[in-house]
Amino acid sequence: MACEREEAKAMVVDYLKGRGVSAPIAARVVNKASRFVAHLLALLRSRYRTRYISGRELTTSEIRSTLLPYLESLGAKHKEGLADVFVSFPDPPPPRTELVGLLQVDGDVTTALAIPEISFSEYPQLQVHAVDGKLRPSLMYFLHLGFPPEQVEGLVSRFPTITSYSVNGKLKPVVDLLLGMGVSVSDLPTIVLKRPQIFGCSPEENLKPTAAFLEGLGVERGKWGKILVSFPHILTYSHSKLQHVVEFLLEIGLSSVDAGKVITRFPQITGYSVDAKLKPMMDYFVGIGVIDFGILIFRSPQTLGLSLELNIKPTITFFSKLGFSTEEITTIVSRFPQLLGLNVEKNIHPKWDYFLRLDRLRSELVDFPQYFGYSLEKRIKPRCEILLSSGLLWTLNRTLSTTETAFRKMLEKDSKHVALISEKVPKF
Repeated sequence: MACEREEAKAMVVDYLKGRGVSAPIAARVVNKASRFVAHLLALLRSRYRTRYISGRELTTSEIRSTLLPYLESLGAKHKEGLADVFVSFPDPPPPRTELVGLLQVDGDVTTALAIPEISFSEYPQLQVHAVDGKLRPSLMYFLHLGFPPEQVEGLVSRFPTITSYSVNGKLKPVVDLLLGMGVSVSDLPTIVLKRPQIFGCSPEENLKPTAAFLEGLGVERGKWGKILVSFPHILTYSHSKLQHVVEFLLEIGLSSVDAGKVITRFPQITGYSVDAKLKPMMDYFVGIGVIDFGILIFRSPQTLGLSLELNIKPTITFFSKLGFSTEEITTIVSRFPQLLGLNVEKNIHPKWDYFLRLDRLRSELVDFPQYFGYSLEKRIKPRCEILLSSGLLWTLNRTLSTTETAFRKMLEKDSKHVALISEKVPKF
């Protein structure tokens, strides 16, 4: 019911906005009201039981026509504190004196479950930022957003200047922008702790133009939430630095659309130096015979995040010492570049040793190097040993790449076929 869940959440947000709640606050309420959203889905299951049994999805109008009367009945019953009802569902909300509820913060209404109590003996670094026994508004703002005290302390450690920032002038505009780009409230601490310097950037003069610039280069707009959780630094870089990375991707043969997809999947690439990191990586792969470095990077952008000395060269050397030719090694790497990120001694070597015990042709690893990407104990050994005991010989691809259900079905089918052939063989 993923679609129904998202539609229900969007409907609650719209309903709260219709009652005067700002879009960011409405989004925070919905993210904290998981039990209430689950209840709405239960109402849909009850109302459209036969539809779900037949596997037909509900339309938007059906979802809204079912849930809107219920929301309106709750709104009529709880004219004040409806957000608290959603968040604490199915339990009655605590008295207002025990709940943060709708709390005024520098002129902004912020909804949260509760503000954690601060013990300055446990967080002495925060005490120096207290005035008359209370934290500065900037730090209280992060507590209102749901940051635990230890995360606020970590934020101050990494970016002390933030204590002097105005909530309405500096902090809230950035938070609202992040939420508007698809970041969930629960992901805010991850982003802020990774790159607190983002609050030093102006949304209008820096962050929005940079986002638009990246979208113009092919970064997918709908993926911003995921991108920023992974690497929020990307919004704080200069256009010239970002353009330099894009030009490198175009230079290795990627189209502008594919370059945008690479940045979307691996935004960390924008933090690398083209001359000190990316070009040496390209030169090495070209030097060992990889013909199309661009395709390799498109398949696995994370390859650019590996170390030449610690990851890539040891893996290439390992296969070279085993007797694989340069052509075979480049084929293996091109077909399964993720191999370069695996630890040789702990991961690749044990799987090679087991492969030798299978008495298979080495060319099979060239055809299917993804073998090294599967768990030795959880998939490779169990499946190979089942086939050995059944007298069956499958390719590595067929053995490992299917789901457990598909594997069992194919095993049953082939076992019956073998048994049938055995019955037809004359006995002497």
